[in-house]
Amino acid sequence: MYEITAKFLPETNEPLRIAVNRNGFEESTHEVDVVVCDGEGKVIMSMGNSKSIVFPRSAMKPLQAIALIELLYNSPGLPELSPAETALICASHNGEAFHTKAVRKLLAKHSISPSELICGAHWSQHEETMVQQVRSMEQPEKVHNNCSGKHAGMLILAQLLTGNTKNYAEITHAAQQKILGILEFMTGANLMDLAHGIDGCGAPVFGAPLDNWARAFALFSGGGKIPGARHQACQQIRSSIASYPMYIAGTDRACTAINAAYGKVITVKTGAEGVYSAAFHDLGLGAMVKTRDGNRRGAEVAIGEVINAMGYQFSESLKKYFRPTIYNWAGSEVGDVTLTNSKI
Repeated sequence: MYEITAKFLPETNEPLRIAVNRNGFEESTHEVDVVVCDGEGKVIMSMGNSKSIVFPRSAMKPLQAIALIELLYNSPGLPELSPAETALICASHNGEAFHTKAVRKLLAKHSISPSELICGAHWSQHEETMVQQVRSMEQPEKVHNNCSGKHAGMLILAQLLTGNTKNYAEITHAAQQKILGILEFMTGANLMDLAHGIDGCGAPVFGAPLDNWARAFALFSGGGKIPGARHQACQQIRSSIASYPMYIAGTDRACTAINAAYGKVITVKTGAEGVYSAAFHDLGLGAMVKTRDGNRRGAEVAIGEVINAMGYQFSESLKKYFRPTIYNWAGSEVGDVTLTNSKI
């Protein structure tokens, strides 16, 4: 059990600043908005603009997955998702062989063809896997897309709700309306009145203030009152990601490493453009961070600092993400990444 000595501090308008240093010279700076909230939306601590409206991108996938898991919980007799499949529908995966095999198997279980995915195709984000793919196939397939697990879940949800998977990613489809309703419940925001658009994978993406997203993950963590089936869905997602962290991202990914390190204590999820979400299950709190320049490295350091501020120690395996060292191509250490003004 991790020792919890959370340091709850007041808000400050100054963003968290992360310096990228080369031989002691500050070469670049990432500014990060950080907020931690409870299930009622009360800000426990923050740096920067806690009201900044952000697209959480893939950081909201565990919240989107609630719709399908809740439906299955309320519908005895329907095929349940395994823990690995539950983690997969929340994933931004590398497209490694075990990821794509699992996506195909999940779709086949519901008699859905991979051709129905609308997420587009790209090569694996894992270099070794990408090289193997380039050598063995002319072009990548849609199951290789990092969001193919999420889309598989949306296809299944669409099929169960309407018997029809056509246009499943359109905001007007019953599946997306179901997801939207859950997102609005969890965030406490009228999302269609705020910024919204289309994510890189073709599914809807919604903007809301940073503290609303943090509130959503506080509720996800168990830090507030939500309907019983929804609570059970959150617990299933939490447990599944903890049990199968490789399915949430993959080899050499911070998202997998953090979830593996903390298990059922903390659930994190990364998103494009420098976003990270976190649910602190023992504390009933949620966090969101967003780098203003959209840099992933800055987001990883920032979520590490939030975890540290909540009183959790981190292992040696996480230091390369939370306290990175910069190396040149020959493997020599040439710099580091540091926090210049942390108040958390």
